[in-house]
Amino acid sequence: MNLVLTMAGKYERFRLFGNKVPKYLMPLGRATVLWHVIDEMIRSDKDLNIYLVANDSDRDFQPVIAAVMDDFSINKDNLDFIHDTGSQLETALSISNKFQGKFVGDRSPLAFANIDTIVRSRRRFFDRLAEMEENEGLIDTFIGCSHEYSYILAADNGQVRAVSDGSRVSDNACSGLYGFGSGTFFFTEAKKFLEEHESGNFTSFYQTLISQGSSVFPSHNSDSRDTLVLGTPEEYISNIHRF
Repeated sequence: MNLVLTMAGKYERFRLFGNKVPKYLMPLGRATVLWHVIDEMIRSDKDLNIYLVANDSDRDFQPVIAAVMDDFSINKDNLDFIHDTGSQLETALSISNKFQGKFVGDRSPLAFANIDTIVRSRRRFFDRLAEMEENEGLIDTFIGCSHEYSYILAADNGQVRAVSDGSRVSDNACSGLYGFGSGTFFFTEAKKFLEEHESGNFTSFYQTLISQGSSVFPSHNSDSRDTLVLGTPEEYISNIHRF
């Protein structure tokens, strides 16, 4: 199973806070945010093929990123740098340039995770993704309360009925870990979606898939200790004690 870490953001709120390094290289305990994100993903599924997509402006930090990758025996060719994108979805689609042979035409499951959140104990998510049909989607959720988050609304049949940005339609917030039954399905539909819309994120993309009749399922983790949101400097500081 392939997992792509989308880390090409500008992290402007952290830079305004005075930080000179990318958010994903901020220290947590004896390591960095990136190290903990990867560590928890591998704890959930030790067989993941992990790829990283960073911003061109972070190229000076490539040796640090490479050192983290070495800790987990991730091939250095699994790192790519791209120009600014408008959303996590656009970053995800851009990987087809360098990793085209690995993802386009691939019928194995494909997942994406942002670098804003450390998710623990997601074995259920990856097990569920491995069993899905090629044209299905999966959204990881946790119990959330902030209006900054995106939320899903589940239907009686267990599928996701709606996905909403900034509107708390339920307690099930999106963690930023998203899955698709196959790379082929994702790239075909995501490219079509962005051709029809000037911009868009994963939540609006999933909503479009649902509207078109595709099956999208939730994978919920109800333990609040397993989802550490680091989207703002304040959230980062409030989670330091956990490491």
